Amino acid sequence: MAEIEAKFLLRRPDQLDDVLALLDSRGYDVEPAGTSTHVDRYFDTEDWAIFRAGWAYRCRSRGKKEKLTLKSLDAGDQKVFVREEIEQPLPKSKSARKGKLPKGPVQALLKDIAGSARRKQLFRVESRRSVYYLATPEDTPARVELDFDRTTIEAEKRSKKAPGRMEFTELELELESGDAHAVETLANLLREQLELTPAQYSKFERGIQSAGIKIPQSAAPPVGDELSKDDSVITLLFTYLDHQLRKLKRQQPRAWEGIDPEGVHQMRVAIRRMRAVFRAFRGVLGEDVVAWVNGELRWLAKQLGRARDADVIEADVRDARLGEPSDYEKYLQEQTEEAYTRLVAVMESERYVKLVSWLERFVDAGPDRRIQEEYGDLSIAECSKLLVIRAFTKMRAHGDAIQPNTPARQLHKLRIEAKRFRYLVDFFSTVQHHKWQEAIEATEELQEVLGQHQDAITAIERLAIYAGSLSPTNESTDELLNTARLMQKEFGRVRDRRRDFESAWEEFRESVS
Repeated sequence: MAEIEAKFLLRRPDQLDDVLALLDSRGYDVEPAGTSTHVDRYFDTEDWAIFRAGWAYRCRSRGKKEKLTLKSLDAGDQKVFVREEIEQPLPKSKSARKGKLPKGPVQALLKDIAGSARRKQLFRVESRRSVYYLATPEDTPARVELDFDRTTIEAEKRSKKAPGRMEFTELELELESGDAHAVETLANLLREQLELTPAQYSKFERGIQSAGIKIPQSAAPPVGDELSKDDSVITLLFTYLDHQLRKLKRQQPRAWEGIDPEGVHQMRVAIRRMRAVFRAFRGVLGEDVVAWVNGELRWLAKQLGRARDADVIEADVRDARLGEPSDYEKYLQEQTEEAYTRLVAVMESERYVKLVSWLERFVDAGPDRRIQEEYGDLSIAECSKLLVIRAFTKMRAHGDAIQPNTPARQLHKLRIEAKRFRYLVDFFSTVQHHKWQEAIEATEELQEVLGQHQDAITAIERLAIYAGSLSPTNESTDELLNTARLMQKEFGRVRDRRRDFESAWEEFRESVS
């Protein structure tokens, strides 16, 4: 059975009221059908046989009833998802509890896909679902199910950066009967009138993210895997840019949704790495080309940075919370919502599409004849010695000048230089990993100190803006005191990171020298 649906992420749960009000004003007949909780447990084999066959496999429990489902992973476009769905009820029997499935369509397909291979649980998804049935006002009537899901995903973390837990609110529109066009019409209405964010992933894909699971699949070898230090640096240059562009595109849906902040972070990392390489090789690629592409990448990084800053500051305040959310935390939540709304608009913009298309054409074309003739014989080892020494010499002069009373902006400039230096070394380490590993680790430690210092400075600035926006009333006194407490905490973080800088800087200098 084909399932036709559209999905939106709700940044605020109260957006459901806006949806229902809009539907009523446009003549939709809305029939509430109750609220219930269901739990989905997702499974696959050790070698990912079910996933590789194009399916997600789950067992859904609602009350005392259980149902098995295989759902295809082919999602369609961003507006409407079309998935094949195969279902089978699971009776309460001893054999079922032992993992022996009764005969049925799900069991039959699983047997074809994975034989008798043991299936293990990947993660758990719990949804509190409110259901509404909609009758369309068009001449060709259709019936659409509207599901309002407040969902929590819990997974055993398989990697350090995996969130392990995700919470989000999602609105799903699923065609029950009638013309499939009704779902797209309704989705367009919600997008245009309420600016809802279309979902990019299924709950299964978000569960994979939550666990930090890396699914084995056929892919190109890691950058530089087949190169040596004596190979042409031009070959490495275009291979590396292609790898970073693929990463940028792969992380875009994750950043678009904003449930897991790592998506925005990874897009920014890919941009920084591309910019560092373009900057280092501007004499090779052409000053005009590099000036344009780095300007566009800088613009994109700035848009992503707004969302990243909002995420970081909101998380810091949330972690420091002593009781109920303060007005300042609610204010930050609104700022984060606005930042991600802007980011979605950026990713849909003509400017973004033009930039990605240009990068695709650039890396696909590879080095032109001039570049090959002038630089084709320059080895990776020769080039690394030249560029890394030049970058380190410049950075060392600036870092040695840092004193206890040096303005924060100078530490921020050094932080930017440290990022550029690290990404330049990252580029060469794809071939000579052991040679550069110690320098990379020391640079990361320095970045961490400088990064926390800048996060604290940014938080202080935002707190000051917020405090200035409060009206001088009796009701604002407590909020001003809470704001002052948070500012004091950030000033303490600034002092601590300044103390840490000296040792981090010395370690960096020694490792690179």
